[in-house]
Amino acid sequence: MSQSLPYIDAIAREKNRDVLFVHFEDPNSPICEIVLAWLEDHEIGYAACLGLEEESLHNHELEHNYIDLAVDEEDPTYRELCEYLEDDEGNMKLDGVLFFVLSLETALELAADRAVAMTTRLQ
Repeated sequence: MSQSLPYIDAIAREKNRDVLFVHFEDPNSPICEIVLAWLEDHEIGYAACLGLEEESLHNHELEHNYIDLAVDEEDPTYRELCEYLEDDEGNMKLDGVLFFVLSLETALELAADRAVAMTTRLQ
Protein backbone atom coordinates (compact mmCIF):
# COMPACT_ATOMS: atom_id res chain seq x y z
CA MET A 1 0.00 0.00 0.00
CA SER A 2 1.39 3.42 -0.91
CA GLN A 3 1.94 6.06 1.71
CA SER A 4 1.35 9.72 1.11
CA LEU A 5 4.30 11.94 1.86
CA PRO A 6 3.83 15.02 4.04
CA TYR A 7 4.48 18.50 2.68
CA ILE A 8 7.43 20.36 4.18
CA ASP A 9 5.21 23.27 5.25
CA ALA A 10 2.92 20.83 7.10
CA ILE A 11 5.97 19.42 8.90
CA ALA A 12 6.98 22.94 9.98
CA ARG A 13 3.51 23.58 11.38
CA GLU A 14 3.47 20.18 13.12
CA LYS A 15 6.91 20.73 14.67
CA ASN A 16 6.04 24.38 15.39
CA ARG A 17 9.47 25.53 14.22
CA ASP A 18 11.63 26.29 11.23
CA VAL A 19 12.55 23.12 9.34
CA LEU A 20 15.48 21.93 7.24
CA PHE A 21 15.32 19.91 4.06
CA VAL A 22 17.51 18.81 1.18
CA HIS A 23 16.64 18.29 -2.44
CA PHE A 24 18.65 16.08 -4.78
CA GLU A 25 18.57 17.27 -8.38
CA ASP A 26 19.00 13.64 -9.48
CA PRO A 27 17.53 11.26 -6.88
CA ASN A 28 19.27 8.34 -8.61
CA SER A 29 22.70 9.93 -8.25
CA PRO A 30 25.19 8.36 -5.82
CA ILE A 31 25.38 11.70 -3.98
CA CYS A 32 21.90 11.05 -2.61
CA GLU A 33 23.03 7.86 -0.89
CA ILE A 34 26.23 9.56 0.31
CA VAL A 35 24.37 12.44 1.98
CA LEU A 36 21.72 10.19 3.56
CA ALA A 37 24.45 7.86 4.84
CA TRP A 38 26.23 10.90 6.34
CA LEU A 39 23.02 11.85 8.15
CA GLU A 40 22.65 8.32 9.47
CA ASP A 41 26.31 8.20 10.56
CA HIS A 42 25.71 11.40 12.54
CA GLU A 43 22.42 10.08 13.98
CA ILE A 44 20.38 12.80 12.32
CA GLY A 45 16.87 11.70 11.42
CA TYR A 46 15.41 12.36 8.00
CA ALA A 47 12.29 11.45 6.07
CA ALA A 48 11.08 11.80 2.52
CA CYS A 49 8.65 14.65 2.03
CA LEU A 50 7.14 16.84 -0.65
CA GLY A 51 7.89 20.53 -1.14
CA LEU A 52 5.46 23.33 -0.45
CA GLU A 53 1.88 22.23 -0.86
CA GLU A 54 1.10 24.69 -3.68
CA GLU A 55 4.21 23.72 -5.63
CA SER A 56 3.61 20.02 -5.16
CA LEU A 57 0.14 20.31 -6.62
CA HIS A 58 1.82 21.24 -9.89
CA ASN A 59 4.78 18.86 -9.70
CA HIS A 60 4.23 15.67 -7.72
CA GLU A 61 7.72 14.47 -8.62
CA LEU A 62 9.53 17.00 -6.42
CA GLU A 63 10.60 14.84 -3.54
CA HIS A 64 12.76 16.21 -0.76
CA ASN A 65 14.16 14.90 2.49
CA TYR A 66 13.15 16.61 5.71
CA ILE A 67 16.04 16.74 8.20
CA ASP A 68 14.88 16.31 11.79
CA LEU A 69 17.18 18.87 13.35
CA ALA A 70 16.27 22.28 14.74
CA VAL A 71 17.78 25.40 13.20
CA ASP A 72 20.04 26.35 16.09
CA GLU A 73 23.42 28.03 15.59
CA GLU A 74 24.40 26.94 19.12
CA ASP A 75 23.85 23.25 18.34
CA PRO A 76 27.12 21.58 17.28
CA THR A 77 25.24 18.98 15.20
CA TYR A 78 23.44 21.72 13.27
CA ARG A 79 26.74 23.54 12.67
CA GLU A 80 28.38 20.31 11.53
CA LEU A 81 25.54 19.67 9.06
CA CYS A 82 25.86 23.18 7.66
CA GLU A 83 29.64 22.79 7.34
CA TYR A 84 29.17 19.48 5.54
CA LEU A 85 26.72 20.91 3.00
CA GLU A 86 27.79 24.56 2.62
CA ASP A 87 30.96 26.60 2.31
CA ASP A 88 31.59 29.77 4.36
CA GLU A 89 29.56 31.85 1.91
CA GLY A 90 26.52 29.55 1.95
CA ASN A 91 27.25 27.93 -1.42
CA MET A 92 26.60 24.22 -1.76
CA LYS A 93 29.70 22.05 -1.54
CA LEU A 94 28.11 19.02 -3.18
CA ASP A 95 26.96 19.13 -6.79
CA GLY A 96 23.31 18.25 -7.20
CA VAL A 97 22.39 18.87 -3.55
CA LEU A 98 20.29 21.83 -2.43
CA PHE A 99 19.86 22.66 1.25
CA PHE A 100 16.92 24.76 2.49
CA VAL A 101 15.37 26.22 5.61
CA LEU A 102 11.62 26.81 5.63
CA SER A 103 10.58 29.21 8.35
CA LEU A 104 7.58 28.49 10.52
CA GLU A 105 6.36 31.98 9.69
CA THR A 106 6.26 31.14 5.97
CA ALA A 107 4.53 27.81 6.65
CA LEU A 108 1.85 29.56 8.72
CA GLU A 109 1.38 32.23 6.05
CA LEU A 110 0.90 29.55 3.40
CA ALA A 111 -1.76 27.83 5.52
CA ALA A 112 -3.54 31.14 6.12
CA ASP A 113 -3.44 31.96 2.39
CA ARG A 114 -4.93 28.53 1.58
CA ALA A 115 -7.69 29.06 4.15
CA VAL A 116 -8.58 32.45 2.66
CA ALA A 117 -8.57 30.98 -0.86
CA MET A 118 -10.85 28.13 0.23
CA THR A 119 -13.25 30.55 1.94
CA THR A 120 -13.32 32.74 -1.17
CA ARG A 121 -14.07 29.75 -3.41
CA LEU A 122 -16.92 28.62 -1.15
CA GLN A 123 -18.64 32.00 -1.24
